[in-house]
Amino acid sequence: MAYDAPRPGGTGGKLARGRIVARTFGRRATRALGTALALLLAASAARAEPPAATPLERTDISRPPWTAVGQVNNSAYGRCTGVLLSRRQAVTAAHCLYNKATGHFMRPESIHFVLGYDRGRFVFQTVAAAVRTGPRFDPKQPLATIADDWALLDLAEPAPADVAPLSPVAAAPEPGTPLASAGFGQSRLYALTVAHPCPVLGLAPGNVVVAACRIEKGYSGGPLVDEANRLVGIQVAGGHDGGRDLLFAVPASAFTGPP
Repeated sequence: MAYDAPRPGGTGGKLARGRIVARTFGRRATRALGTALALLLAASAARAEPPAATPLERTDISRPPWTAVGQVNNSAYGRCTGVLLSRRQAVTAAHCLYNKATGHFMRPESIHFVLGYDRGRFVFQTVAAAVRTGPRFDPKQPLATIADDWALLDLAEPAPADVAPLSPVAAAPEPGTPLASAGFGQSRLYALTVAHPCPVLGLAPGNVVVAACRIEKGYSGGPLVDEANRLVGIQVAGGHDGGRDLLFAVPASAFTGPP
């Protein structure tokens, strides 16, 4: 689905503080992903012991690839994370843009994308001019449609030319591939944190990437990057299984292929 803004937005200033809107799923929701996921987790558990909890470490947002990671704010005082794909486009999780109180997606002009955000200061801010979400994403059935939990933001103003967007990876990652996850999590609302290593466990139905990693509320829409700093996908949920922290990510191929 897609919707357009009647007018562009602006930039500048310090951002008002608000609450986070994101999600993590416990065991019941994790099991709801289906038998295929359960088998995947069982197989990975047989190969190795559950890893220790992945620490979330503050990172330097002025250094690539983290310069391309932005905070996504909206009119409902929600916060998630987003990734710059080009000077005119960013991606985030579709569920971040849904207002449960109204039962509708938020209007593009109410969605802000902020680069270089650190403790109230930022390098660049604009709003969305148009939004396109995954065609099968249903905010009332987020687990059943998790593979389409993505939203492309056409930006009203271009990002600075010196900020390099992240290059997407077309191929699915192999099990064991070490990745890094980044986002604006609840433990440090006003600074970007990174979790690594996040080894890939495999693919869930819909090619959803499953990795052993700790994430927090606010990480939704944030990037999973490989060792070459390429975008493997965006994280949309977290969960737990057998003492392990898990994350679930929509692969980059879902939102960078043909419309």
